Amino acid sequence: MAGRRRALIVANDVYEHEGLERLSAPAADAEALAAVLGDAAIGGFEVDVVHNEPAHVIQGRVEDLFAESRADDVLLLHFSCHGLKGDSGELFFAAHNTRPNRLASTAVPADFVQRCMRASRSRSVVLLLDCCYGGAFSQGVRVRAAGDVNVFDSFSGGRLGGGRGRAVITASSAMEYAFEGDRLADDKSGRPSVFTSALVEGLATGDADRDLDGWVSLNELYDYVFDKVQERNPHQTPGRDVEMQGELYLARNPHPVGERGESGPAPPVVRAAPARRRRWVYVAAGVALLALAAAVVAYVLASRSGPRVVALRQGTEFRASPPWRLVIMNAPADAGDGCAVTLTNVGTGEVIKLPTDIYQGKSFQFHRSGTFRWDANHPGCEGSYRAGAGLATLPFVPAITGDTDAFRPGGLVTVQVDDLAGNPSCDLTLHDATNGRKLDSGTVSQVGGKVQLDPHGKRDVYLVSYYCAIYISAG
Repeated sequence: MAGRRRALIVANDVYEHEGLERLSAPAADAEALAAVLGDAAIGGFEVDVVHNEPAHVIQGRVEDLFAESRADDVLLLHFSCHGLKGDSGELFFAAHNTRPNRLASTAVPADFVQRCMRASRSRSVVLLLDCCYGGAFSQGVRVRAAGDVNVFDSFSGGRLGGGRGRAVITASSAMEYAFEGDRLADDKSGRPSVFTSALVEGLATGDADRDLDGWVSLNELYDYVFDKVQERNPHQTPGRDVEMQGELYLARNPHPVGERGESGPAPPVVRAAPARRRRWVYVAAGVALLALAAAVVAYVLASRSGPRVVALRQGTEFRASPPWRLVIMNAPADAGDGCAVTLTNVGTGEVIKLPTDIYQGKSFQFHRSGTFRWDANHPGCEGSYRAGAGLATLPFVPAITGDTDAFRPGGLVTVQVDDLAGNPSCDLTLHDATNGRKLDSGTVSQVGGKVQLDPHGKRDVYLVSYYCAIYISAG
C-alpha cells in the first residue's frame, strides 16, 4: 500500500506581545502553498493549515503529524513566522501567544520539532522554514531575537525513527532576515514572502523541473528557489541541509514538455531491447546508480562540516573546509573604486587579498581550511561563503564571472566568449576542482570566439574567466 503525502503549514502573522511586529506574508504564504501542495496534479498532499494559534496548539499538531505517520509516508512541515533566539542561543518559533521573555512556555522550541522528526516512522521528512532570524521586530522593544542563530545546528543530523532521511530548507541563513517582498517592515498588501513565492512559483509553473523529466525533486526545487530568491533580493540567501538516501520527488510538473508548445522531439517510445543491448543498459544503469550514491554520500559528508551558506559582512568569521566558494556581490554606488576584499585566517594570521575593483558579482574557489574573517574596504560590500565546489550541468552560462561552479566535463570542454567586457582578449583557464591545480588554458580575442580545453581526465573541474561572459559546453 502506497504511503500518504501529508503537509502541515504553520503560519503566524498576528502576535499578542507588542515586541513582535505583525507580519504581512504568513497568511498569503499559507493560502498559496496549501493550494499548490494540495493540487492533485502537482503536490498531491493532504494539507492541514494552522493559522495564528497558541504554542501548545501548534505543538500538538506538529506531534500528531509525525507520530501518526507510517514508513512510506512523505511528511512536509512549513513554518512562516518570527524566529526567536533564547538565552543559550537555541531557536524558537513564535506563536500567537509568544512572550519574548517566556519562550520556553509560550513559543515552539526547534528542539521539540527536531525530537518529533526523529521519532517519526516516516522515512521522508521535509522541513521548510520561512522565518526571520533576529531583527524583524519593533525598533523600540529589546527582545532576545537579536544576534545570530545557526538554524541547521537546531536540526542537526540524526537517524529518523524509520530511517531513510530528512531535509531542512531555510528562507535565509543564520545571519539574515527573511524578507517580505522588498522590506522587513509591516506591509498590508498580503503578498507571500520572497521565499514562499519562489516555492509556489516553481511548483505551480513546473519551472522547478529542471531536467524536464516530469517530476520536481527536492534538490531541483531548492536550486530553483535559491536562484529566484537571490535574483529578487541578493541580501537573502536560502540554505539547505539534506541527509537522504536517494532522491525525493515532491511534486509533478503540471506542464511537462510537449504541453508548453515548444518545438522538439516527440516523447520517446519505450521498446524491448535485444538481450545484448539490455545487458549494456543494465550495466549503464548500475554505473549511474553507483555515481548517484557516491554523490549523495559526498554531499552528506560535506553538509556535516558546518553551515553550507554563510552571509558575509564586515568582520564576519566563518569556518571552511576545502573545497569551498566565496561569492562577492555587486559593489554599492558609493564604494568608490569598487570592493576590495581581504580574508584573514584567524588561526594562522595569514592574509589573503582578493583582486581589487570588484564592481560586479564574482566567485572564487578555495582549497584552504580554517576559520576566516571577511573584511572589505566598504561596509556595503557583501558576499557569501558556500560549502563545496558546486556542481553545474553542461552546457551552462555562469551567472557571475571569476571562478565557475565545478562541473563534470566527460571529455574536452568548449568555451565560447559572448562578451569581452571591453577587454582586448579573454584568458581562460581550466582547473581541478579538488585541489585548484591548473589543467589547461587558452585565449580568445573576439566575441563568438571559441577555445577547447583539455581536463586530462579529471572528474570535477571549474573554469576561470575573470571579466568575460562565457558559454561552456562539452567539446
